[in-house]
Amino acid sequence: MTAQWKKGKRRAESVAEDAWDYLVSAVESARSVGGSVKDRAYDIADEASSRYSSASDRVGSVADEAWHRANLAFDALSGRKQRQPWGWLAVAVLGGIAVGWAVAASAPKAIQAAQERFEDEEDVPSPTYEAPAPYRVAE
Repeated sequence: MTAQWKKGKRRAESVAEDAWDYLVSAVESARSVGGSVKDRAYDIADEASSRYSSASDRVGSVADEAWHRANLAFDALSGRKQRQPWGWLAVAVLGGIAVGWAVAASAPKAIQAAQERFEDEEDVPSPTYEAPAPYRVAE
């Protein structure tokens, strides 16, 4: 082996060792920076989730409404007919029957009370108009 070759080998090893040291230090600094960035991101996420949890509830209800409307639109575009709200129709019919029954049951009593009040008013003499004294006509 020649001296030139040994010198080149030492130089290559020296460059490789320097590159390795540089790589190790770069990875370690990246880990420390990455860890601090990751911790900061977690802190920001926790703060945001605690601050905007009520907004998330509102967004959830809005998203549910949006999905419902999107499904209705999809059904309409695909030619499916909308379902009849039979439950609400039944509630409306039963409510109408109940109100009609209540009115029919109370109507005779209300009519009788009104008739009695009018009969009582007929017994009371109605006030008559008398002209003031100076304007009375002599009889």
